[in-house]
Amino acid sequence: MRIGEISKITGLSEHTLRFYEKEGLLNNVAKKRGGIRDYCDADLRCLGIIECLKKTGMSLVEIKQYLDWNAQGDKTIQQRYDMFLQRRDAVQKQLDEMQKTMAVVEFKIKYYARALKAGTMSIYDGKKVKMPDFFDSIPHTKK
Repeated sequence: MRIGEISKITGLSEHTLRFYEKEGLLNNVAKKRGGIRDYCDADLRCLGIIECLKKTGMSLVEIKQYLDWNAQGDKTIQQRYDMFLQRRDAVQKQLDEMQKTMAVVEFKIKYYARALKAGTMSIYDGKKVKMPDFFDSIPHTKK
């Protein structure tokens, strides 16, 4: 597959794909005559891992380390296992944060749906409305 095809499949720009190759994240991309890149399924799988790890918060330097460990074979199984345990913890934290975000968004949808149905925000006048806490620890001050 040519770089344009891979770009469409992955959503990554051609510039990003070239950058990954230059930085050693995507090694051994085959080239046709004239230096035209010819990506294969293994390259696509590697790009999938790179993008997945980026979404977990890993830097490109850390991803490069993982790819280097992967290339070293069996002697780095423990390092890779430990890294994925850490990634799981990072993703769980992201999920927890997104659940808090969703709770606030869902609350606001119901809040405004009720006001729309009534045709006014005044339905909330004088009422205390308890929105879900977004922050883990909000100091409660007296007013």
